[in-house]
Amino acid sequence: MQYKIVVHYAELALKGKNRNEFVKRLRKNMRKKLASIGHDWEVKSIHDRIFVEVGEVEEAVSQHALTELARVPGIAWMSLVHWFDEQKYRFLRTSTPELQPIHDLITKLANQHHVEGHSFAVRVKRSDKNFCMSSQDFERALATTIFKTSPWKTVNLKHADQFFFVDVSSRGTAVHLNKVRGTGGLPVSSTGRVLTLLSGGFDSPVAAWLMANRGCNVDFIHFSASHHNINDVEEYKIARIVKQLSEVTGRSRVFIVPYTHFDMALLEQDLDYDLILFRRFMARVSERIMDKIEAGALVTGDNLGQVASQTLENINSMNRAIDAPILRPLLTYNKEEIIAKSTELDLFDLCREPYKDCCALISKSPRTKSKHVILDKMEREHLSNYEELIQDTLDETTTLVYNFGQLVFKKDAGDEDSYI
Repeated sequence: MQYKIVVHYAELALKGKNRNEFVKRLRKNMRKKLASIGHDWEVKSIHDRIFVEVGEVEEAVSQHALTELARVPGIAWMSLVHWFDEQKYRFLRTSTPELQPIHDLITKLANQHHVEGHSFAVRVKRSDKNFCMSSQDFERALATTIFKTSPWKTVNLKHADQFFFVDVSSRGTAVHLNKVRGTGGLPVSSTGRVLTLLSGGFDSPVAAWLMANRGCNVDFIHFSASHHNINDVEEYKIARIVKQLSEVTGRSRVFIVPYTHFDMALLEQDLDYDLILFRRFMARVSERIMDKIEAGALVTGDNLGQVASQTLENINSMNRAIDAPILRPLLTYNKEEIIAKSTELDLFDLCREPYKDCCALISKSPRTKSKHVILDKMEREHLSNYEELIQDTLDETTTLVYNFGQLVFKKDAGDEDSYI
């Protein structure tokens, strides 16, 4: 059987003169995703939808591709369709078109998907008005076929358990079943690049996904307690989180840097506010990398009031540390919502693996309120080698690059500087 995948956009349909650029980006992302699972199928846009030319393959292969594409940001919904080419079947160009192949397929699908006690409905969309029947007449004809040739007995036009969709156009006719919902949003690479502060918990991976779903290229920075052997770093929890996220984000880099230099500097001081001082340090190190990779904003998994470091006062103190904007897409989420999204993204089991977050190691009793002017004075008086701490940290950066779940590059700490 010949298949196509039909894709309807999310909010791209609302774009104005630049709509075509968003659609081109979505098509490009879809092609890359398909290539990552071994397919070089043509992806083209016609009118207000995108068609993936699957061709004649086993249905299981098509279904797997459909599932993978549904994760690509920018898609509202999609369907795997059985395609009847107009040039082959000549549905629209004769006074008495041969519609039996469509009735035969409807019979087959109705018998395959029958569920005792469930209801059905037929939906016909006729975009080419030269077709020989009205949409309502064709719906009634196909419903009659289902009644006569399958066990279906109940019709529910508004809330059917099973819909049979038939879309008639000048290029051919598509027959498909219930639609698969996408994630919505905007295509990755359509709104800029961000760098995400990534911890080992639930929050920051979800924050990164939310930014990707708003069209951002997403890279990551993680502050680690120790240097990791380049040969074993792929098994590190953080690397596995980035690998999983890259199935959606596409090409993503993770920069793993040590926080030991800053930690040792604090050990020699008797300072309050050590946690917020550390978060300001993370922001400054991140800003240096942002300049190299041309990222427009830093992203965190902060949730207002969730922990001591995420009070409004401490959030403001972190903001004042750098010039770049800091985005917090989870600011108003509750923990249950974050856990639910983590589960939906298939990250829950990975994120709950035991892991000591660097902020927990820095401070046992963090202050909940701080002021930028006080922190700035502390940094000048007690951390006079601040620039050296930043540079020493950057010098020990380990870099990994993932592309749709595949590791494509790694650089060990001490190697020649590279921010590809």
